[in-house]
Amino acid sequence: NAPIEAGVRQYYINDAKKILRACPNLLVIGITGSYGKTSVKYFLTTLLKAKYNVLMTPESYNTPMGVVKTIRGELRSTHEIFVCEMGAKYAGDIKELCGIVRPAHGIITSIGEQHLETFKTVDTIIKTKMELADAVEGKGMIFLNGDNDLIRANMPSGERRTYGLSPENGVYAFDIRVSPSGTTFSICDHGNVIRDFQTQLIGKHNVINLVGAMAAASFFGVSYDEMRAQLRKITPPPHRLQLIRKGDVLIIDDSYNSNPKGCEAALKTLALFDGYKILVTPGMVELGQMQHELNREFGERAAGVCDFVILVGERQTKPIYEGLLRAGYDEPKIYVASSLSDALAKAYSLDTDKQKIILLENDLPDNY
Repeated sequence: NAPIEAGVRQYYINDAKKILRACPNLLVIGITGSYGKTSVKYFLTTLLKAKYNVLMTPESYNTPMGVVKTIRGELRSTHEIFVCEMGAKYAGDIKELCGIVRPAHGIITSIGEQHLETFKTVDTIIKTKMELADAVEGKGMIFLNGDNDLIRANMPSGERRTYGLSPENGVYAFDIRVSPSGTTFSICDHGNVIRDFQTQLIGKHNVINLVGAMAAASFFGVSYDEMRAQLRKITPPPHRLQLIRKGDVLIIDDSYNSNPKGCEAALKTLALFDGYKILVTPGMVELGQMQHELNREFGERAAGVCDFVILVGERQTKPIYEGLLRAGYDEPKIYVASSLSDALAKAYSLDTDKQKIILLENDLPDNY
């Protein structure tokens, strides 16, 4: 029954195209990238809502069938903008999605080695992400994360704007400061400086994604003043670099993260804070043959940031222990806990006159 399935699929795609054709004034913005695309989609939609009636693809509905389902089930004639996340595992996936929704503009958030097992080569990943730039060329603007090495080395032709933290970008953030209530930053948009935006989010990667959304929202006519109020509405997803105050202790809850990129970002975020920095982690799992090496590297990185490290579970955290010692970390500052409650009890009992900041890294139960 594969031909029947293919026929049904094509029927749904054609139906979605017909619905889109019946909305000639609908502006479609495509968003793709190896990581960051879901965040940028959510941020951009929030900012655009200051002025427009916006529909976005929900959660991670970023496949042809997910996008078609959104169009057939949720698109109304009153919508003015459709923000469409585009995922890909194979060459041609983005091109297929562009053929369905025909984006007028696009955002490419990053290019990395995500899904390398299906793409086979990084070159194929680059070509696939750039299918979005090919689709909008000649009719719209493409926004690109100019801090990303692979994007910078493969800039598309046509109308484009870059964003990030580097001053070489058209729109960039600077003067980034963190506090227990989130992050403050300023923006330079093609020479025009706008100061002191506030967000509950923490982490430089979040600021980069916000700047991408802000650059696009500005292009679509949302003023930076209108964005200020919208930025306050953006909250971090639970357990993803979520700031929690427990008495005089500050907890950075990143317990839903499990990948090396996220661990690196979390340590960089912890480093931005002033205080006594404590890492609590059971290490990373499900990383195949790279698991030992990646956990050891995590330990080496943590050594440069943390005042104290608490490892949950002796066996799987051994490589982190090795990495800490290899980086010259002071062994008395490492504690191996038997459970999360043991780990947190230890963290709370540590004696310091500084503000305590505890980073909870990786998949831990939420009953703390």
